[in-house]
Amino acid sequence: MLQKQHLFNLDFVAADNFDAIIQSLLTEKNDTHFPAVITPNVDLTVHLNKNKKLLAIFRNSRFILPDGAPIIWFSKLLGRPLKKRLAGSDLFPIIWKSGIQHQKKMVLILPNEAVKNKLQAEYPNTICYIPPFFDATEKDVDLEAQTIFPIIDKHQPDFVFLGLRYPKQEMLIIQLHEKIKNSSIKMPVFFNLGASYEFYTGLKNRAPKWMQKIGLEWLHRFLSEPKRTFKRYFYDDLYIFVLFIREIRKK
Repeated sequence: MLQKQHLFNLDFVAADNFDAIIQSLLTEKNDTHFPAVITPNVDLTVHLNKNKKLLAIFRNSRFILPDGAPIIWFSKLLGRPLKKRLAGSDLFPIIWKSGIQHQKKMVLILPNEAVKNKLQAEYPNTICYIPPFFDATEKDVDLEAQTIFPIIDKHQPDFVFLGLRYPKQEMLIIQLHEKIKNSSIKMPVFFNLGASYEFYTGLKNRAPKWMQKIGLEWLHRFLSEPKRTFKRYFYDDLYIFVLFIREIRKK
């Protein structure tokens, strides 16, 4: 049984490696949890806490893994220590290669052709789909889910990986889950892993190991994409301190 710590309204896995998680995903059925694996960093933790509808669903995810050094730091300050950062960018190579080894059926919803070509070169049997641009509205997400559902219906995947931005991938997972639940096909596990595929394929450069170890991976991403990430890191994500104060008051 994996130990968990309740933090910021989420039950984070408190483990120092992915071994038990991978073993469970490969061999065990999921009967009680929402069939998703999410890896909240500060940004996703903030977004989920601001969006109560999404929080109510994803807080019941099969595995919630702490991605982001500040999550680990806050857990220790609050006396609910998480053992180690379990980043989505570290999870994907392991579950991807394990899926290939065990001949799992996998569908990937990806941002571009370059990622698709590199991943299909490794595992030609995988099914990839690149959605056109769509807005994060209920109508547009539902239309996209109607396009993707027949792919899932036809191929009956064990795993569905999504590499879109918040909140599109979260909304899409919910819509696909509803459509699958109302059909007769088996329920896959959804992986909400953002840019992990681009890091894995080398299309984006991940921070050096030393920056990852001291919790500065966010700074590397900011310097790589300052215009896109400035508001995220220096305005939106500061809300984590509000959540931290609330945790202190609860304690």
